[in-house]
Amino acid sequence: MRKRGAEVSTPKGESGSFSIQIGNLPQLQAALKQKKEAAEKAVKKTVSDFKSRAPAWISAAVVEHYGIKKAEVKDAISGTRKAGSIRIAGISVDNVGIVYSGRPLTPTHFKMKPTKPPAKKVKEYRRVPGDGVNGGNGDVAMVKPPAPYTIKAEIIKGKRVTLRSDAFLGTNKGEGYIPFQRTGTGRTPIKSIKTLSIPQMITNGDVAEQIRRNISEGLTARLKHHLERELEK
Repeated sequence: MRKRGAEVSTPKGESGSFSIQIGNLPQLQAALKQKKEAAEKAVKKTVSDFKSRAPAWISAAVVEHYGIKKAEVKDAISGTRKAGSIRIAGISVDNVGIVYSGRPLTPTHFKMKPTKPPAKKVKEYRRVPGDGVNGGNGDVAMVKPPAPYTIKAEIIKGKRVTLRSDAFLGTNKGEGYIPFQRTGTGRTPIKSIKTLSIPQMITNGDVAEQIRRNISEGLTARLKHHLERELEK
């Protein structure tokens, strides 16, 4: 039997859905012949389980491929909604969609190191524009700039990569540090470095296929569980 599984929504309104295969169809059909009411309850409870259990199945698939925490994937859920109705072995039930949203994430979500600018500085003083340096307003100032450092992150699980050679860490409005890059020839302008959003990770081909497997296996197991319990009553 097939049903629609997870719906994904991006900030731009794009969406996707997973067509899920649920096993135990012969067992369900046999149950329908024995106790139709019990079989209907088992199916509806299985579909209801999707809402509470699918986030964990989806998160597990994402963290197999990306170096992000399960909790952050779950936090990207923006809600659930009814997505029409479906029929499973002749039983009509509501189809539930789980909606994910979120903007592209900074590398701080992917085991980025270092997490703040190193304290180490170069040995020699260097001449820099003086306005604002140590409270001054002169044309130039002599300072010891931070020693060069490399920022790395594990966006793809198991593959630690170096960010841009010109990447540097700066304050994120007082909430820790995030990597930036310069977009001009001078010290400014700058912009933050971003990676992927949670919806983009979920709809990645390999991840989406693992999500299908996780949900299909999970719902098949839940259907078996509910069928056995309902038929015992």
